[in-house]
Amino acid sequence: MPEESPVSFSKWRRWSIGFNVGVSTLALVAILVMVNYLAMQYSWRFYVGESENPRLTPLSQRVIASLTNKVNIIVFFDRSEGLFGPVRELAKEYESRSAQIKVEFIDYRMPGRAEMIREKYKLVSGLDSSRVIFDCNGRYKTILASELSEFDISDPREIKRTAFKGEQLFTSALVSVTDPKQLKAYFTQGHGELDPVNTGDRAMSKFSQLLIENNIEVHPLPPLNGIDIPNDCQLLIIAGAEKAFTTVELEKIQQYLLHGGRLFALFPWDLRRTGLERLLADWNVEVGLNQVRDSVQAQAGDSQTLVASQFANHPVTRPLQRSSLNFVIPRTVGQRLQGKGAADSAKVTELVFTGPAGEVVGRIENGRGEIERKGTISLAVAVERGGIQGVKADLGSSRLVVVGNSLFLSNVLFDSSGNRDFAHLAVNWLLNRDLLLGDVPPRAIARYRVNVTEQQLQRLRWVFIGIVPSSVLLLGLMVWIRRRR
Repeated sequence: MPEESPVSFSKWRRWSIGFNVGVSTLALVAILVMVNYLAMQYSWRFYVGESENPRLTPLSQRVIASLTNKVNIIVFFDRSEGLFGPVRELAKEYESRSAQIKVEFIDYRMPGRAEMIREKYKLVSGLDSSRVIFDCNGRYKTILASELSEFDISDPREIKRTAFKGEQLFTSALVSVTDPKQLKAYFTQGHGELDPVNTGDRAMSKFSQLLIENNIEVHPLPPLNGIDIPNDCQLLIIAGAEKAFTTVELEKIQQYLLHGGRLFALFPWDLRRTGLERLLADWNVEVGLNQVRDSVQAQAGDSQTLVASQFANHPVTRPLQRSSLNFVIPRTVGQRLQGKGAADSAKVTELVFTGPAGEVVGRIENGRGEIERKGTISLAVAVERGGIQGVKADLGSSRLVVVGNSLFLSNVLFDSSGNRDFAHLAVNWLLNRDLLLGDVPPRAIARYRVNVTEQQLQRLRWVFIGIVPSSVLLLGLMVWIRRRR
């Protein structure tokens, strides 16, 4: 008879081991619960990589620390998009730094909650694009996915994403929705200006929407012959006026500027005088009755569209250094060599330029004209007249931004290249909203390239096609032989 094998463990021993396992499991669960509770109450993040490093600049940290109202951040994104990862990590970083910030992730392709968001923020179903919505007590700002990146367009065959502007735009949005001060912008009307409400290609409803998202109310301003510029006008916008202003209107605009007014003036390609040219000359700005061309920087297939990519080192254009603006038949706007009148002390900075192949064409008749000069041509200026020029204007200072083109901010071109960014920066500089001027730099996207010769590439093919599969097969054969023994 075979001998019975001895019992490995006694009944008491088995019960003791089971009891220890149960107690250990309960202890592990308790520890996990406590760790999660502490994590919810006291969040702490650490970083193990640099390329996806979402650490915030001191400016962003100060803005977040100053929050006193609840801010909802809604990441309304297609989760399959390449930018969703960086946006998600950045949103979580903002949420971890303040109890006032609540983040919600919604895939706009899913029904239910996505429909509620579309209805609340008046988004058009079927025309969805990924975006991030900041909402504070009914004031909201939307950041489109297309705004979150900078691109290298030097090679039209391969457009590369070079930088991620998430922190810059997120911090600007926080300041915008939490600012309790309600600002007002007035669009002059009655002189052939672009319509700020109409949704047509030659209207400016997209620009108006940008102002609204920056917590700026938009109002039309009828001709000033019988009325004055309202006292609550923080920003006066003259967008593409084609008819002349009366002497009374020009005098009222001049007085508004002399008392610390802010003016955003955009000139159309139409070459008729409006009287604004004479008014701006008193502010050391010269607006030409001409057209500017640049055969080298003209848009492919459209000689009338000029792509300007040279910018001055100014708060309005500093963040645009790696971007460009699309102008349609612009005219020259530059510094007047000798100013006159009450605004002689105004400081003028030329902002945007053509390339060295730029040409100024004047005396235009029947589509033809004379080339008056060649070289780098100024297309826009910023003007400042205050107590401390060039440093930081006080509350009584005057500021102007004048651009020799109005169509570049029309609906048809507003989202082209850096046009939208220029509008955002110009408006916030005019209103002294320095926190919204891109002081948070874009985060460069690291790129890695491995250069190999043709011989090295052939060796790599043999490694991955021959050696690696053969090694796996050999290992499996050795295991099979060992088990057969």
